[in-house]
Amino acid sequence: MHRFLPHTVNHWLAALAALSLFAGWLTTYSTLGAAIALTTLCILAIRAPHSKLALPWSRPRQPSTPPAPEPPAPVVQSVRPPRPKKAKSGAKDSLVEQMVDQGRVALLLRPQIAANLSDIDLQKAQDALDNSMAMVPQGQVAMRPRCYEVLNGDTPDRAERLIQVEGLFLDRYAVSNAQYLEFVSGGGYEQMSLWDEALWPAVLTFVDRTGQPGPRFWENGSFPEGKEDHPVVGISWYEACAYARWAGKRLPTDAEWVKTASWPVFAEGNRPAQRRYPWGDAMDRRLANLWSSGLNTTVPVHALERGASANGVVQLVGNVWEWTSTSFGAWEPPNRKIETQTPLKSIRGGAFDSYFEMQVHSQFQSGENPLARKHNIGFRCALGFCDVVQMTDGHPAHGNDQAAQLQEVSA
Repeated sequence: MHRFLPHTVNHWLAALAALSLFAGWLTTYSTLGAAIALTTLCILAIRAPHSKLALPWSRPRQPSTPPAPEPPAPVVQSVRPPRPKKAKSGAKDSLVEQMVDQGRVALLLRPQIAANLSDIDLQKAQDALDNSMAMVPQGQVAMRPRCYEVLNGDTPDRAERLIQVEGLFLDRYAVSNAQYLEFVSGGGYEQMSLWDEALWPAVLTFVDRTGQPGPRFWENGSFPEGKEDHPVVGISWYEACAYARWAGKRLPTDAEWVKTASWPVFAEGNRPAQRRYPWGDAMDRRLANLWSSGLNTTVPVHALERGASANGVVQLVGNVWEWTSTSFGAWEPPNRKIETQTPLKSIRGGAFDSYFEMQVHSQFQSGENPLARKHNIGFRCALGFCDVVQMTDGHPAHGNDQAAQLQEVSA
């Protein structure tokens, strides 16, 4: 009962005003009750002009314990992941091992650098190169225009062009996210010597979803979790070129890519017999990651090895399109050139979301803006025989001698 009684003078005055009006209404002295109530309210207004007149019993009950404050939203920091450090034995050995781990073996085998390495280090680098790259022997390959299959055999526009390809090494697998992370972590986007001077302003725009330098679909300078062995995508043609320079390599030409995928054989006559797909002449959805395969996403670069080319290069068809160094439309007849507002670069091989099987055979060429950073375009690198040394009988061979020796091995 006590909690319902007024506890302060202001509360007593407010209660008195209410009781006066109520008493005047019950009796014949309503005028007197109103006068007393008005006087009481005036006194109350003079005492506390800003106070509330609510009585204690009219207040809402307060909770016994205050509500716990809501936890703050997590803050995502755009911090590039630190590069793992490995135990190193000696200065020279550590440099060789680091270069091998980064996938920069081609730099070690350059004549200028190889001359300063021991035979053991050279052999270590050569073994790494043999494991990561396949040999493509020199020879000719027939390059066809896009309209080849829809034209009559007697039409001049259908004519193939025989292109001479010098011996080269080609990556067995497309560049993976883990490999590209080495380039990003090594400051590849800050080394302006890796980029064409005219492109320097655009390099600042090659960032991931969090504004860090890197492929378009990465976050915080790193690839999505669980995708380290998947092909890197969301990179422009210029980014692919910069990575290739950083690794001591380059992008393959159209003719080099087609020669690897179709593996031409000059058995009879002047026209080579070339495979339609790296594994043969018939489409087999079990050997490539296409729309019809039903996977609907990329797979690791080492998957589907049964669909490899004759020399063991994997996924030349499917999974992701691959940038080449050649311009789009290079093999078209003059009267059938495709004119575009922006010069396009050639992409080859199709991707996991390629619907039409006619667009994924060894000869099909598509094109894309070199600045495009799409979800289904990746790349692999090439390296000329004459660009590196090769260990032969325990000794390095150089230049044309080495190319001739490798040609004999691959024949």
